Amino acid sequence: MKTTKKIFAAFLAVMMIALMIPFTASAAAPDGPYTATYVCAPNTSTEKDKVGNYDFSFFKIADLDKETGKYDVISTLSSNTDLVNAVNAADSSERAKNIISACDAIYSNDSTKFGAAATTLSFTSADTTGKNVTLNDAGIYYIYCTKKPAKVTKVTNSLVSLPYYSNNSWVTTTDQTTVNLASKVSTSPVTVTKTADKTNVGDNDKTVTYTLTATTAGSLENKLTTYAITDTMDNALTLNESSVEVKLDATTLTKGTDYTVEKNYSYNNGTSDGTATFAIVFTSSMLNSADFYNAETADTAKTVTVTYTADLNANAATKFAQALPNTDGLYYGNNSGMNYEQGPTVNVYTYGVNVAKIDGNTSSPLGGAVFTVYTKDKETNELKELTVDGKKVIATTGTDGTADFVLEGSTTAFCFDADLTYYVKETAAPAGYNINDSVFTVNIDTTMGVTQVNDAAIPNYKTVVPETGGMGTMMFTIGGAALIACAGVLFLIVRKKKSAK
Repeated sequence: MKTTKKIFAAFLAVMMIALMIPFTASAAAPDGPYTATYVCAPNTSTEKDKVGNYDFSFFKIADLDKETGKYDVISTLSSNTDLVNAVNAADSSERAKNIISACDAIYSNDSTKFGAAATTLSFTSADTTGKNVTLNDAGIYYIYCTKKPAKVTKVTNSLVSLPYYSNNSWVTTTDQTTVNLASKVSTSPVTVTKTADKTNVGDNDKTVTYTLTATTAGSLENKLTTYAITDTMDNALTLNESSVEVKLDATTLTKGTDYTVEKNYSYNNGTSDGTATFAIVFTSSMLNSADFYNAETADTAKTVTVTYTADLNANAATKFAQALPNTDGLYYGNNSGMNYEQGPTVNVYTYGVNVAKIDGNTSSPLGGAVFTVYTKDKETNELKELTVDGKKVIATTGTDGTADFVLEGSTTAFCFDADLTYYVKETAAPAGYNINDSVFTVNIDTTMGVTQVNDAAIPNYKTVVPETGGMGTMMFTIGGAALIACAGVLFLIVRKKKSAK
């Protein structure tokens, strides 16, 4: 929710106008120049959203007749009845408010009617003391904040009248430092969030759906020039650009008209430059549109929601049990400067499994054994070979007796999804050994980082009868760390323990 500070008594106090100037003064007003002193210094601890660069421009709205003390609205504004009536009204507590209200309406509709500013007073975050402004012509000036940080939704505008008549004399200078202009600033805190639809992902279900949300900043009074939601993902993930959908509250936005998808987007996080994998960048026409901002109230922001999918790619095969991070942020700003809001990091994981086989009598490694991965059909509950892009997932042991599970015809390790259950069978035995027809269940234990299979050891023996004779006995085991092997074992382990986030 936006933070808005209401100004009442202080609002009127800082707007020094000619309420005390009589229509006839005892003496002519002195010539200029005239000076006024202001301060704009937000508290860097409690008002962080207000800190930044400000410009306050002084626009003359009425001339002072130095002989009579009367005001005349300048010619470019004289057709506005509300302003003329407010300037010529009798002194009252509402007079200053009515003049400002009329000026606000004119500026919002057509700021060019004010002409060039008589002068502009600039403040930076380093300015903590009062600064002087010089006005050469007598009259009433409308003070409009023409530059303000992107989180600012509104600045209560002011008036100043110089010279003014007080205690039977003309005053040519005024000190407004008792009311900090920062107290007239309303701001909008910006929030950035990110979620993923799953934690674990693998080659047979490669897609992760991410949802990014960010609140809008600025206002119709303080429009943005840049609004980009950045996304930086691990190189084991690939953006599916056609899946991107962007909404502003409940309205679905149009790519190319309302936003663009820019890859390798450059930004600055406030301390260093960065490059995002991609960014959702709002177009200038969208940022100049009333649709982007909440015109109804300054106390509520709109929400931008970005959804898209990313696919696991071949780079994941070298990052088993490691976090594959995805981080978002919001890069936004205007003519006052740029801001960056860091969003959260969401991690997904994948796992690799390898298999080893040894002789039950000699404990020697056995090459040439082939193992195939299966899944269960959801309707029939029967086992079926797991295929990816038409290729089986197999492991063929080498001379050291070990092998990774890969796509048939590939050397890239297959990525197992810890949320799924797999089944493994031996489909080809080493020379002199028989195929074991046991089915082994494979579940990834993401806490221990080890796959436990059936929790039992099955001995595997070499054939001892002639090939023209009986079957012989052969068995193997797939298991995790600490499986008790009576003789030979076949075990399935995660290649690396899960990395700490």
